[in-house]
Amino acid sequence: MAVEPLKEATLYSKTLSPEIMRTMLPEGFPADSLSKPLYGVTVQRDVMIPMRDGTLIAANIYKPDAPGRYPAIHAADSYQKDLDHLPNLPIFHMRETNDIGYFVSRGYVFVHTDSRGTGHSPTGQWDLFGREMQNDLYDMTEWIAAQEWCTGKVGMLGESLLAFSQWFCAVQQPPHLACILPWDAGADMYRDLTWHGGLMAVGFPTMWHMWEIRGHYRLGIPERFGTPAPNPEMGRWDLVWNVMNHPTCDDFWKLRSPDFSRIQCPVFVVGALHKVGLHLRGVVRGYEEVRTPKKMMLIHGLIDGDEMAIYNSPEMRLLMLRWYDHWLKGNDTGVMDEPPVSVFARGEDEYSLVDDWPVPGTEYRKLYFHAGPSGAVDSLNDGLLSWEAPTEVDGSFSYSYPDPDWTHFSGGGSAVQDNGIIYGQKRIPTFTSAPLEEDLRVMGNIVLVLYASSDQQNTDFCVRLVDQAPDAEQVPGMPPQGIILTRGWLKASHACTKSEELSKPDRPYYLHDDPRPIEPGKVYKYEIEIWPTSNVFKKGHRIRLDVACHDSPALDFGGHYYGIKVGSDTYYHEKDHPSHIILPLVPRR
Repeated sequence: MAVEPLKEATLYSKTLSPEIMRTMLPEGFPADSLSKPLYGVTVQRDVMIPMRDGTLIAANIYKPDAPGRYPAIHAADSYQKDLDHLPNLPIFHMRETNDIGYFVSRGYVFVHTDSRGTGHSPTGQWDLFGREMQNDLYDMTEWIAAQEWCTGKVGMLGESLLAFSQWFCAVQQPPHLACILPWDAGADMYRDLTWHGGLMAVGFPTMWHMWEIRGHYRLGIPERFGTPAPNPEMGRWDLVWNVMNHPTCDDFWKLRSPDFSRIQCPVFVVGALHKVGLHLRGVVRGYEEVRTPKKMMLIHGLIDGDEMAIYNSPEMRLLMLRWYDHWLKGNDTGVMDEPPVSVFARGEDEYSLVDDWPVPGTEYRKLYFHAGPSGAVDSLNDGLLSWEAPTEVDGSFSYSYPDPDWTHFSGGGSAVQDNGIIYGQKRIPTFTSAPLEEDLRVMGNIVLVLYASSDQQNTDFCVRLVDQAPDAEQVPGMPPQGIILTRGWLKASHACTKSEELSKPDRPYYLHDDPRPIEPGKVYKYEIEIWPTSNVFKKGHRIRLDVACHDSPALDFGGHYYGIKVGSDTYYHEKDHPSHIILPLVPRR
């Protein structure tokens, strides 16, 4: 097997907020105790790893240039491992392994594999987290641990798809898997990635499968990079087709949702506040449900929206190295000595170290819907949010869709503006608080309890929570500006199968297995999961909740499908039907 020195790749770097990067590292961080870059790097390409069914998995194996036994870090990929030597630039953003040379130079073997049926793996059918792919993760771990260059300890690394792989590997409990570090790891392919509250999200699956996966095999890569022709069987497994043909959470999706209670190895999971509708729910749920000797979670701010900038930052690599040095080398790096959860708080722009998630001492308070007006926004209703429960006569609000008053903002209209961007959009129902009299720290999972009826046999609820800027900062004649913090979704026909056993006070859990029509005109109680957030609503700001039918583009994430929906929904805010949002309030430490 040919061995070659690894050529240095130009790493993608970007200037980030000094405050953000400084506070990522705990105070007194013992950087001097971590492994030093003592080695050069050599690589063996296309080493074939046999699986239990005879399928061969191709691996690139990166080793320190000195004899000996080293712990191993494994990245299980489906994006062609041979792209890992390309510069870590936005054009090559699928390099989700982080910097291989960084870890190898510090005394680790790095194993980067092509999933069966992809890249240089010559046999097998690619089936995203199907049974064979899950079995492969176990087999690869044990093969790595048995090699003469390995100490027998194996960890895993990788972002997004490569993080998902780590969950599935850990669930199977391979004896030599010592730790994992899933970055942006979705947990439930149905609820996190493809069907949000029963609403089909075709945008991300279409983009991801057609471009990120299949696209790599159509871009002339064989000619450009000397790889063989792609496996023609790979393209037969189509994520979009499976999304459309599995609209409920059936056995297909259950197979592809890991059982966190089976994970026994230490876990350090990392997420981003902005990954609402994709990864964040899985990050938090994974941390909450794993039962391990040690678990940690970091949720970063990602203010500039550049995932790779933080993923490849020197500060983050130090945190990763600290984790691996402890669990793979047995070095005392202080991992066990500090609170396990670090969460960035928007508004204050700093990290909070807390003892668990949900945060101990969280107070859950209800903000109730009222008729208003709040005087905050030119929406369909300008409803009010208040800590006071509604009276019997408060009433309800009905709206019809599609909104006949389609608005394209032209200087003074009724559109709602977020993140400083003005969209042409339908007006939507809103409920907004009065300006806050003091700072309010919201950190955790959120629930909307909505009493609603429809004149249809089905309807959708799309929700977003907004931090609206102070009145004094608004521009006369302009839509009010705010920051979208998080979102939630629920299809009314799916609300009939809420699991009391799996639900938590801060996260309702619907089975999504047996949708049933609703009765037109009947008032139903809907408990809508709103994905977690961490935000300090500053004094003078307003809390705004937007609630509308699926047909509204104002509430979109990831290209949700907009059918032409016609109907009328009614939201109730009265004594017997007190619609409200439950906020997790956390005191400042």
